[in-house]
Amino acid sequence: MSAIAGIFFFHGAPVEPGLIGRLTDFMKRRGPDEQIHWTSGSVALGHCMLRATLESIEEHQPLTSQDRNLVLVWDGRLDNREDLRRELIASGAILRDHTDAELALQSYAVWGEACPIPLLGDFAFAVWDARQNRLFCALDHMGARPFYYAHTKAFFAFASEEEALLGLPGVSRQPNEAMILHMLVPAYQSADNQRFWLKDIWGLQPGQHMTITADGNARTETYWSLEPGEEHSYASDQECEEAFLSVFGEAVRCRMRTTGDVAAMMSGGMDSASIAAMVKRLLPEMPGKHFHTYSAIADDPASCVESQCIQSLTRDLGSNAHFVSVPSFTGMAGVEDLIDTAWARPHPCDNSIVLPAMMCLTASRHGHRVLLHGASGDLTMHTPDRYAAYLLYAGQWRSAWDECQGAARNNTYLRGVSAFTLFIQNLRTAYVPDAIKKLARQLRRGDPLAGSAASPEFAERLHLADRLRAQDAAMQPLGNIRQEHANVLNAAWGPVLGLTGYERVAGRYGVELRDPWADKRVVEFFLHLPIKYKVRNGWTKYLARSAFAPDLEDSVRWRLGKEHLGWQFTVRMMEETDAFMAPLLEQCLDVARDYLERGAVRDRLEKYSLAKTIEDREFFYEIMTLLLWLRRLIG
Repeated sequence: MSAIAGIFFFHGAPVEPGLIGRLTDFMKRRGPDEQIHWTSGSVALGHCMLRATLESIEEHQPLTSQDRNLVLVWDGRLDNREDLRRELIASGAILRDHTDAELALQSYAVWGEACPIPLLGDFAFAVWDARQNRLFCALDHMGARPFYYAHTKAFFAFASEEEALLGLPGVSRQPNEAMILHMLVPAYQSADNQRFWLKDIWGLQPGQHMTITADGNARTETYWSLEPGEEHSYASDQECEEAFLSVFGEAVRCRMRTTGDVAAMMSGGMDSASIAAMVKRLLPEMPGKHFHTYSAIADDPASCVESQCIQSLTRDLGSNAHFVSVPSFTGMAGVEDLIDTAWARPHPCDNSIVLPAMMCLTASRHGHRVLLHGASGDLTMHTPDRYAAYLLYAGQWRSAWDECQGAARNNTYLRGVSAFTLFIQNLRTAYVPDAIKKLARQLRRGDPLAGSAASPEFAERLHLADRLRAQDAAMQPLGNIRQEHANVLNAAWGPVLGLTGYERVAGRYGVELRDPWADKRVVEFFLHLPIKYKVRNGWTKYLARSAFAPDLEDSVRWRLGKEHLGWQFTVRMMEETDAFMAPLLEQCLDVARDYLERGAVRDRLEKYSLAKTIEDREFFYEIMTLLLWLRRLIG
């Protein structure tokens, strides 16, 4: 994870001296090894280097072609390097070194706008093409690296961090109010995939490239998209497991390509357990490398299933397993780290992932530049709660009933609900007409502002009722489980938002995050997987549980529930904040006068002072985060 930036003034206007430096200065923590700028007339490019692979040690950017007509800035990692080298050399390219940036630059020189198609890995890049007086930008297939941009009448600018662009003239500091609406009103889940937290900032989406010309025109095209396609078939469970282990193993192997030891963020769930199991299988191929893990565990591990699973996964690592114990916050990180992580630079998304941020902080302190994680596992291995409806819809009534019985015992999200209730719910999903389903959703939803701090005026100004109707209208009819899975993966609240949030907090500490579950090959594999391998006898993520039987204890593989220690971070932060929360809210509420119902916030604060429930702590943590972010943003 490095940082890239650029600015292109239209109609030949020159770049103001020092402007590109403002962008890279803001992002220098992402690339502490080297910051270099390149300027020519109306265009300037900047790069902040984090050397995370052996090949990157000899890499310097912006990178210029031999004829000086092309200049590239690249943030990424290529996973099909040898195939690319062969194809490029066969096409007449002369490769000057072994870096990923050189492969990317030569790919553009040979294939032009089609160059992202053969690239495999995590990447965001831009190429200035002096021959055609245009800027070309591209994002990888899954959106693993961020690419934010602002497009005004005077210029086009891009950066790896959204807020870096606020230093440019004419770029508003106002927030994107639709994101605030989503934050405050849980019923509102739809959004524009290209929009993030700031009003004037947009983002390239997975599988997109963009071309900007000197007259200010911008053309965005999709070079790849997730397609449901056909379901794959396997002759046996063993054949399916072998196919999964092959594709997942290659995804993990590619992400183990680092300058130092292999490190991973470790929870007790199947997502990170699968990564740990595969790393241990592959580590003998890499002499001299060791495996480190970073985790949060309970002060009393015996009382916490999550902690027991983590201990099982890390028992053989000895001192290479690093822990912070909660709620005491002893071990590899302390309360001061927690407070600094949350409040030094509050952000609505970042403050919801303080646990990963602290894992990045501590990994950085131990000298790790790359940290593996499994945040996309839930989405990649997604199975809808009403998955039995697809079996009913296909006429497999006995299988549907068996799955409802299994889900009542074993499903993380459905366990405890009677099998009969689940069967009736799935029947309704399978056979009730869509119009009636939409009406029922509206009736169940009731008042979307009930319990919310959002002001009615704000909701009306943003046409919340119309947005909710459009959200209901966009619901897909039952029919193809692969299409539903693709919809989840393509949603605005899918992998892209999560990955960019993780990238942003990791960037504070100069750490590159890599998620094997967000690998294009792994995602496509699960998208086309038959339902019986995604979930069986109620167990979600069944294939991973089965395939890693030789590596994981049964207590990890067949763990019931989804206990997570992230809430301990919120509780402790609010305990540390209690003394000044009320006066802080009074000081800051005015900055959110256009969004919050202040009377409702004050009423809840009175109740909070009497009984501090976890729900109240989470409520005020979100409100404080929003207020402090707005104050930092617009004053």
